[in-house]
Amino acid sequence: MNVYLNNCRRRDHAGLFGKTAFYDLNTFGLQASMARHIIAGEKCIVASYDDNGDVVFDWYSFKKETLETDPDDSRLKVRVFRGDKLRSETMTKRKAARTKPYRDFFNKNGDFKRPSVIKSS
Repeated sequence: MNVYLNNCRRRDHAGLFGKTAFYDLNTFGLQASMARHIIAGEKCIVASYDDNGDVVFDWYSFKKETLETDPDDSRLKVRVFRGDKLRSETMTKRKAARTKPYRDFFNKNGDFKRPSVIKSS
């Protein structure tokens, strides 16, 4: 199974935490319990918007999770997901909402689901 990670706010994880970083979650609140059981080698798909409004799906092979200080707020610790980038695919949101496996990111109206971690199995 894949882990689906919603990065619609376009947070630059590699720029913030280094080149192997592809996602981060808070250590408190709802995000603290999300994506807790990802194993090395598991595939993670990160969805982000590009500058044209299309959706970029970046695929990673998960290596590890690290606990780090958030450069945007030095008072916060975040869980940083690290791994190797496998590939990237870009398409319109309309097409993505109808395309496996990306359609899991979207609700029945074709809008992104709100949680940071859409599905983790």
